[in-house]
Amino acid sequence: MPTHPAASPAWLSTWMSAGAALSFLLMLSVPSGYSVGGGVLLLGGLAIWWTGRRAASAPGTAGTRHFGEIAPWTVEDRTLCALLLAVFAINTLAVLWHGDSGKYLDQGVRYLLALPILAGLRRVRLRLDWLAAGLALGLFATAGIAAWQTRWVGLVRAEGFVTSAIPFGDMALTMAFWCLMGAALAAIQRRRAWAALLLAGSLAGTYAMIASASRGSLVALPILAILAAIALLRRAHLRPLLAGVAILTTAAAILLAALPGSHIAESRYAAALDEWHAYSQQGDATNNVGSRLEAWKAALISIPERPLLGWGHTQYQDHLRELIETGRIAPFVGTLSNTHNQFIEIWLHQGSLGLIAFLSLLIAGFWYFCRRLRAPDPTVRVLACCGAALPSAFAAFGLTQVILGRNNGVMFFLVSLAVLWAAMRQAERDAETGSA
Repeated sequence: MPTHPAASPAWLSTWMSAGAALSFLLMLSVPSGYSVGGGVLLLGGLAIWWTGRRAASAPGTAGTRHFGEIAPWTVEDRTLCALLLAVFAINTLAVLWHGDSGKYLDQGVRYLLALPILAGLRRVRLRLDWLAAGLALGLFATAGIAAWQTRWVGLVRAEGFVTSAIPFGDMALTMAFWCLMGAALAAIQRRRAWAALLLAGSLAGTYAMIASASRGSLVALPILAILAAIALLRRAHLRPLLAGVAILTTAAAILLAALPGSHIAESRYAAALDEWHAYSQQGDATNNVGSRLEAWKAALISIPERPLLGWGHTQYQDHLRELIETGRIAPFVGTLSNTHNQFIEIWLHQGSLGLIAFLSLLIAGFWYFCRRLRAPDPTVRVLACCGAALPSAFAAFGLTQVILGRNNGVMFFLVSLAVLWAAMRQAERDAETGSA
């Protein structure tokens, strides 16, 4: 991933590039690591806004191009910003309308804070090599944490320093896929050292995912494979890609066969089928699969009663007790902290307005990235593939968990969306202007 000369003050490009690299480096490997890079990017975005505002208000600068702008803002840029704002606004409206605790504003506010990050990243030149290095090194550290937790601490499933093993495995898989795509790009560009580093990072992330024994991660794999095939399959690139696939497949098979955690993952996948049969045939809602399905049933019974802005959290708990007392829902559902489905959770507590805003953000982000999957420039294609993988993978993860209901999940999603979008738009502009 080549680095280009800065088109804005050097310290701003350095600051934002460091913030993006730190996000990937620390995301899963240190406690609250997801906040460090995001905080650096937020401060940098606000500094860029303030500096640009002062420059625009200076005498003789009226009507000039915006400070530090790498590429002109488009309808796509503005739409993403508008949708981020809409998700925040509807979340806030729902919380205030229901009289819920202020803690339910926490994740929604982060969509608002993503705006200066996205705007700031769009107005500096990111150093893509820094992002690649932060991603690979972050996955090495993540794999080390997974090995330490499962082999020395004694945890059955690696969970890093996030809320549980499930989001840990999901985010490790997503980063491993990005690393794999970076390795493919480096191979196409004949940058062998970078290809080897990023391929090793991808394997490290794969190990962390296996050690987490996260079943939901597998749902995203077919989607990621299709996106990679669309972006990479070219006759000219076939030889290095086949070599990389062979290396990765062999190494992954060794990981599955030899490393701790593989047998746990296999047993959990088999158990999921048994749990499904126990629920569907015997009505057992006390296992993982059955409890999720029963929670979805309770939510889908309740949503039509308050379709616009949904139920407040306290209101819903009272309503859920009524459903249990009347025998419509199994009692075990009352012990669950949420519905274990991102879409149903938003629909339940923010109504149709919240669900429409959230789906619009996912679909718009996915579509805008997908439009570049067949771009002539390989850097644009790879970044577009990584970007499209983010909303599609999180949509898949969200089918069985509320992955954006915790700070680590929402910070990972929003920071990655902003970084990948800005990096792709920068690469697209460079390809158009012939920069190298």
